[in-house]
Amino acid sequence: MDFLAPALGVIEFTFPFFESVPVLRAIIGLALVFFIPGFAWTLVFIGKISLVERAVFAIGLSIALVTLSILALNRFLGMSVTGTNSVLVILFITTVPIAIFYIRRYLERRRSKT
Repeated sequence: MDFLAPALGVIEFTFPFFESVPVLRAIIGLALVFFIPGFAWTLVFIGKISLVERAVFAIGLSIALVTLSILALNRFLGMSVTGTNSVLVILFITTVPIAIFYIRRYLERRRSKT
């Protein structure tokens, strides 16, 4: 049961250059797995802290979120662990907090105007 299969065609069509540039692929992969998801979630859950503290929290949170979400989807939904599925899961767990952050920010600005 691979419910992310339709997105596979889009990713294979959009990112074929990653195969020919392994350094770029490694840099983006490291950022996706070890930093970006945790940084996005720290924007939602943690208030005003220094950038260094946010980076430390982001690294730990990213490692935990990415690992647990991929393993949980594999175990409970039967999703195979492939590179494409992993990237899609990471992008999902990154876009959710970004959307929450911007919606909350929009509502706060709207509330402050009235």
